[in-house]
Amino acid sequence: MKQEESEILKGIGKNPGFKVPDNYFEDFNKRMAAALPEVERRPANVVPSTWVKIRPYFYMAATVAGIWCMLTVFTNLNSTTMNQINEVAEQMGNGNNADEFIMSGTSDYDLLNYEDSVAMDAETPQLQSVTNNE
Repeated sequence: MKQEESEILKGIGKNPGFKVPDNYFEDFNKRMAAALPEVERRPANVVPSTWVKIRPYFYMAATVAGIWCMLTVFTNLNSTTMNQINEVAEQMGNGNNADEFIMSGTSDYDLLNYEDSVAMDAETPQLQSVTNNE
């Protein structure tokens, strides 16, 4: 690798082809400032528009409305699920045939929810009796 570098340097040479004049960067700022035209600086009298003034309140109202919509959707989903579980429990309690029950439009999800609720009801008295004995 070093041999390749030395061959390249021999072919090109070490002369970069340009040179920075002496003391070039020492007085560069002064020369640049002298070359620029003078600009009068005045404070800007900017009056904010109506939109700029009400924008934070608008964003806050949109955030509150979004949260309200999400809570409404989640609350409706929860109550709909509970209504479906109650429906399944009523139909199962009526002594209907399982085939009739399945054909009535109840989904597998409803059946599983019902089975889970029955299993939890069966476990709850055991837990209460254990806590009462202690």
